[in-house]
Amino acid sequence: MRIELADQVYGCDICQDVCPWNRGVEKRRANAEPSPEAEPVVSLLDWLEADDRELASRYDRLYVPRNDGRYLKRNALVVLGNTGGPEHVEIVERFEDDPFLGEQAVWARSRIEKRA
Repeated sequence: MRIELADQVYGCDICQDVCPWNRGVEKRRANAEPSPEAEPVVSLLDWLEADDRELASRYDRLYVPRNDGRYLKRNALVVLGNTGGPEHVEIVERFEDDPFLGEQAVWARSRIEKRA
């Protein structure tokens, strides 16, 4: 399923698309200022560089399986595998020996190198 996810972060983009709460959110919040902690755009690189506990804490209001930041990193690696460029190889390689993230990192690097 990694290739089919393309540039969608599983558990984030997809949840936003299918969540009933989000239907009509643009109308409900048309004139409202976003809260100071709002993140209208997230950086996959920030996710990969962040501490797992910090990620879990930062997104504790959202669904993170078992409240474990490694799942966000796994999903970021999949997106980079589908969309990343040569400039992302170094950060992806950092995770290749990780017992949880290694498989995704190796796959991501392979896909990036094929496109390069």
